[in-house]
Amino acid sequence: MIEPEQGYAYWVGDYIPSAGLSINSYLIVDDYPTLINTGAPITIDTLINKVESVIKLTNIEYIVLTNADIAYAGGLPRLLEIAPQARVIASAHEAMRLGLYGIYIQPLLIQDGDMLNIGKATLQFYSAPFIGSPGSVFIFDATSGILFSGEAFSTTVSAWQILTEEDMTELLQAYFNVNIGDSATARDAISRLKMLDIKLLAPGHGPMMRRHIDRYIGTLSGGYAEAA
Repeated sequence: MIEPEQGYAYWVGDYIPSAGLSINSYLIVDDYPTLINTGAPITIDTLINKVESVIKLTNIEYIVLTNADIAYAGGLPRLLEIAPQARVIASAHEAMRLGLYGIYIQPLLIQDGDMLNIGKATLQFYSAPFIGSPGSVFIFDATSGILFSGEAFSTTVSAWQILTEEDMTELLQAYFNVNIGDSATARDAISRLKMLDIKLLAPGHGPMMRRHIDRYIGTLSGGYAEAA
């Protein structure tokens, strides 16, 4: 497990070499410890071990989902068995999908523009429709400048590294074309990110990125921006 330079957001995901795919989750250690996404059933044991090396799962206050696809919410049933006190947070559309995992709870519903204070940090939510799922959201922590972006800015890599400064534009575009497609709605959602002071991209798959962020936003939104 490695933490970014910001010092309190931990990568608690897993990398599957045979697929060149990482399944990313992130733990924010704050007054109200928060887990961003749960990973999939096949990676949940790794996530549990990594979280437990930092804090007890029973101390988790919030589990926030960028979407409810299996790589983002598939580990939720297991987590709620261990940490039933954790409050699940999702958009209304993604909350309805939790029944696919046999979960019938009332999550805390969020929508575009909502905020959640977890201590020193306040998480800001932005709609990201049809970026992985119709009800997907971006989660931005303005305190650290981290954007938890879900499917946006995701990629597959043949050699794993948790954080990269390399130019990933071509790989990001290829992943976007295959997994999201030419969606004006998705591109508009990404274009809105230009207003944020993003210092680190934390996607659902692939390494975190702290350079070339303006270029990535410009490319995936269909526009142009100067390289960071």
